Amino acid sequence: MDKELNRMSFIIMNQMLKAQATDFMHSLSCEEIRQQIKIVETCTVYKYIRKLERLGLVEKGAKVTRAYGYILTKKAIELLPKQKEE
Repeated sequence: MDKELNRMSFIIMNQMLKAQATDFMHSLSCEEIRQQIKIVETCTVYKYIRKLERLGLVEKGAKVTRAYGYILTKKAIELLPKQKEE
């Protein structure tokens, strides 16, 4: 599976983990993720989210206005390196 993930996939998942998007009520929309990473367009984030969703690393959470929010699955959290406490 690691071969199917690229740098942007890990950046998106790390940002979601930092924002604690791990449960239904803390889901992030593609626009919210884009605002955090500031280097891509919303449609690019959506493309990566769809790929992560197919791999079982991200799933839909609560709706954020008209858009879906997304959360990390346990599988994704285990795949990411542990975050250091600041």
